[in-house]
Amino acid sequence: MILQNLLIQTVSTISIFVLINAQYPVPTPPGGRMAVHGWLILPWDTNVTDGPIQAWFSHHVPEFWTDSPHNFQIILNGLLTPISCFNTESTAQPIPIPYPPRDNLLHYEYTITPPPEFSLNDLLLGTLTELKGVVYNGSFDTSYQRIPLALGTLTVRELTTAVYLNESKLIPSYPELRYLSYPRDMSPTADTKPFQHVYLAHEIHSVPDFDHVVHASIDTTRCHCETKFPSLCNSQNLLQAIRTPGIEWAFPTLTNDLNSRLKPLMVIRGRITSGPVLCPITILESIHCMVGPDFDTKC
Repeated sequence: MILQNLLIQTVSTISIFVLINAQYPVPTPPGGRMAVHGWLILPWDTNVTDGPIQAWFSHHVPEFWTDSPHNFQIILNGLLTPISCFNTESTAQPIPIPYPPRDNLLHYEYTITPPPEFSLNDLLLGTLTELKGVVYNGSFDTSYQRIPLALGTLTVRELTTAVYLNESKLIPSYPELRYLSYPRDMSPTADTKPFQHVYLAHEIHSVPDFDHVVHASIDTTRCHCETKFPSLCNSQNLLQAIRTPGIEWAFPTLTNDLNSRLKPLMVIRGRITSGPVLCPITILESIHCMVGPDFDTKC
């Protein structure tokens, strides 16, 4: 009976492990992809400026190559909580980064880097959900020396986007420029706001590609359906589609290359690839841009 129970537990464990790994096209064994993995901070709208920061966090930076520990494009939903410096502070101080909508633009590149190596596989498998690190203004790729600002704990709440980067040159590039969008205001009240701020992350797909994040705005009153889908294009459905984290946008008038990337002050028509929604999108600022396949060169 003991042996039978042990066998059942073993089979169950294996089944769970296989199920978790099934979402990725490559093995992600526990403890694998050990390295220092940094994260670009993309804060949400908030009325609070002295507590944990809700934000999107983009893997900083991903990388092609089969043997690389960084070969996933990841954008996660997380909570960044300040940690007190025991020698100088009795309580943790607010992390001094922009707080939208009070600060409408980020202006700089804010990152958090856990100093020790950790397993990216464990994060992908959901067994690692908390990271402690240093919050910086800047990173290794900024034109200025990065400035340490605070200590913080990043709690992973959801892996919104996690895509393996296949280095095969047989994978064709998308014919048109493609970005993934992430709403800046995730509050329930934003579900009815016609004016939406979003972060757009270039969809990394085929070698050499580029890693690019911009901040944009969408006036949903100027969106429309490109064909005969009136039931899909009422105001509620439009907003629901636009506010879906990780939704894919195509920009049919732009080719999918570095020189055609989205740039500040550009107003460009984008189309949600999973539906008939077309919207004019205004690019407000470029936050981060690196050139693949190593992603160690600035755009």
